[in-house]
Amino acid sequence: MITIITGGTGSIKLLRGLDSIVKEEINIIVNVGDNINLFGLYICPDIDTTLYGLSNKLDVVKGWGIKNDTFNFLESIKGLVEESWFQIGDKDLVTHIRRTNLMKNGLNLAKVTEMIANEFNINHKIIPASNEIIETTIISNSKEMHLQEFWVKNKGTPKISDIIYKGIMEAKPAQNVIKSIEEADKIIITPGNPISSIGPTIFIKEIRDALQKTDNKKIVISPIKKNQIISGPAGKMMKAKGYEVSVSGVVKYYEEFMTDIVIDRVDKDKINEIEDMGKNVHITDIIMDNKSDEIKLAKEVMKI
Repeated sequence: MITIITGGTGSIKLLRGLDSIVKEEINIIVNVGDNINLFGLYICPDIDTTLYGLSNKLDVVKGWGIKNDTFNFLESIKGLVEESWFQIGDKDLVTHIRRTNLMKNGLNLAKVTEMIANEFNINHKIIPASNEIIETTIISNSKEMHLQEFWVKNKGTPKISDIIYKGIMEAKPAQNVIKSIEEADKIIITPGNPISSIGPTIFIKEIRDALQKTDNKKIVISPIKKNQIISGPAGKMMKAKGYEVSVSGVVKYYEEFMTDIVIDRVDKDKINEIEDMGKNVHITDIIMDNKSDEIKLAKEVMKI
């Protein structure tokens, strides 16, 4: 059994690669920290990117949303609501309306996600990390803003003094999350932003405890190549949380439970340092520019 902990637009590339080569059902635990209520709808960006990516609906150029989507709703509502800074397509809107209505009728997020995944003919289990509200919040100049406001509305430009996960102390894992960790032969952490895409999952207490207790392989794919973030604001966030922007910083972040890390060939000079930290290192090409790259990296990960 394989369990994946994922989040962020870059991680879907590895998920697609794994989907191409792994015939068994995979458990995919998805970040909920960037979920947000807008337009009267409950929007789950990382869950939706996973749903769209595994059902061949994803706009792979943008890395989010549905391919060939239109934005008539957004154009019509501009000027009427302040929330129109959030990019939401017309086909994408259908998913949010369906999710919101199902949850208003008493279903939790995990059940709704399972239903939509089945409707999209996805063969794997997509499981929200929690059914409860966790909000990744950016602290900037003593002001707080939701992650989506920081990244989408403000283009990631504000200075970051801290990142907190509101609600995480009370949050419980969704059904089957702990079971999928305990019973997995291999746990793969995708190359998402460690702080905003993976952190809201692994800092749920019961999930972290389960990761620390299990003896299975826990493999991290580095989101960093030669001290450069592959995409997104992870560098700013890692610095704000006191981590070096390097593969060594990634190991420090995950060191309480990870067993292995996959790094790019250009970082081979870090092998001894990482092994001295008690972790196994695997060298390959981690950039995924096309489907062939996605499958190649997935095969390398599955060899571990």
